[in-house]
Amino acid sequence: MPLSPLHLVATCGLGLEEILDAELAALGVAERETQRGAVTFQGSWEDCWRANWRLRTANRVLAELGSFPAVDGPSLAAGARALVSGRSGRGGQPSPSRGGLEPGTLLHPDRSFAIRATVGDSAVRDARWAALSVKDGLVDGQRDRWGRRSNVDRDDPDLHLRLRLQGGQATLLVDTSGEPLDHRGYREMSTAAPVREPLAAACVLASGWDGQGPVVDPMCGSGTLLVEAAWVAIGRAPGSLRQRWAFERLPGFDSAAFDRLRREPLPPPGRSVHLYGNDLAPAALRGAHANLDRAGLSGRATLTRGDFRAQKAPAGGPGLVLVNPPYGERVQEEEDQWRALGDLLKQQFKGWRAAVLAGGASRGKGIGLRPRRRIPVWNGPIEARILLFDLF
Repeated sequence: MPLSPLHLVATCGLGLEEILDAELAALGVAERETQRGAVTFQGSWEDCWRANWRLRTANRVLAELGSFPAVDGPSLAAGARALVSGRSGRGGQPSPSRGGLEPGTLLHPDRSFAIRATVGDSAVRDARWAALSVKDGLVDGQRDRWGRRSNVDRDDPDLHLRLRLQGGQATLLVDTSGEPLDHRGYREMSTAAPVREPLAAACVLASGWDGQGPVVDPMCGSGTLLVEAAWVAIGRAPGSLRQRWAFERLPGFDSAAFDRLRREPLPPPGRSVHLYGNDLAPAALRGAHANLDRAGLSGRATLTRGDFRAQKAPAGGPGLVLVNPPYGERVQEEEDQWRALGDLLKQQFKGWRAAVLAGGASRGKGIGLRPRRRIPVWNGPIEARILLFDLF
């Protein structure tokens, strides 16, 4: 598979599109378009590998195989069949990927595949049925072209296929990431409701922090916010602990080129960064210790047990405060917590920057500080806001 231009899609959590777009711009990607929950861009296979290796706020990187009109199960099957075989089917000839990725070559029956679908604004409402219809079309196209078909392997396929059905148009993509990109590899232990790594990284990047000064999390849980901040500061790629990528199983993968890419230096704005985490729960602190050690940061971290209200600003500031307060307490307890957090920031961290991931019923409205920006996001199933403060 040559390193030719591709149509690529980096997916992300809702609300993170602008931050992800800025990350891609920093990688030198010029042709980008922001969509709901994604940023599309044009690039080479090396751009695809680099995006997987370096994007902190993305969930996956997908490469488009082609698209075709589809209003029902038969047209889904016919379009998928034509995409592989090259024969025109019901609904007309499918359009190949705008990047020239040839599905008839990629979807050879020697490669196993699995397919998942998402459906929106379509007469076809059942995503599993849509995926099954496309699977049937793909294997029929393989029989047309080669006289045999692929195996479907849901556990460890050669090709992770994604179908997007939107408004009567089907788009087939191949997932180049495999395991989601939020699986960084350092989380050995976790709290009951941890913040996902891309959302934690988004808090750091959105804060505008320059990497200078210490990082403090007075309710650190298992330490995800601390790890993501430190990896930004020391220039460590978010993919540095991963062992496998789906693109390594695609035809034409160049391991030597990928090795060179992984040796590219990342800007390290805060080489000497130190981390300060605090939590009341012993189990959370055990998790933070394990995760920081796995992330190569144990020598940079000071962890304490106590109430967040007693947190003091460490020497070496100003720096960055990151905090993801627990949600779901009784209303009065939650209001008291937000008020106390606001008092802490005002009294202890003047001159610092702060990013607060605010969920719960009030989403941080009782904090008593005016954020310079509120970014609506979702923390798993919980609607939340990233609140950004310059503390003067």
